[in-house]
Amino acid sequence: MAELEYQDNLIAGIPPGGVRDPSTVKIMICYLLQRLDRPVTESELIELLTGDQTVNYFLLTTTLASLKKLGHLREKGDNLVLTRLGRRTAEELAGELPVTLRERVLERAETLLKENRLSSETSAEIVQTGDGYRVDFSFHDGEIEFMKLSLYAPDEVQAGRLRSRLLEDYQQLYIDLISRLTS
Repeated sequence: MAELEYQDNLIAGIPPGGVRDPSTVKIMICYLLQRLDRPVTESELIELLTGDQTVNYFLLTTTLASLKKLGHLREKGDNLVLTRLGRRTAEELAGELPVTLRERVLERAETLLKENRLSSETSAEIVQTGDGYRVDFSFHDGEIEFMKLSLYAPDEVQAGRLRSRLLEDYQQLYIDLISRLTS
């Protein structure tokens, strides 16, 4: 019986607490883009808002098309940016969104954008060698490779730890190395 009630509460794959109202989704998108204050790709928005089942994929893509058509959003290259109308919508109607929804969406956005930045700035591979493992790490920004580093590890567990720490602390490691080598 409880499982049946839970299924009845699911609407198009969105659990209770998810957004089902197109107007709320429009406000949420404008609010999110205003708070991020930077262009985002449509795929980033889709990953962000459907990844934790906040919004149904079809409702989200339909709403994005509507926001473009109505002039709240415009495309700038591969990115979506708010227009003046979209900013005004966010400013005037953000209070209509539940506080918990605003906080959850912003928190998820910050996490996702950090992960996307990390994956675009770094690469880290574990390579098995004859006598252990090598962690090959690179920190780059487009065409410029700031740091390339290979570290030996005797076993796969240590190689995994090295890889994780490099990905977590690569900026501080770079700053420390440059500072130490240039002072």
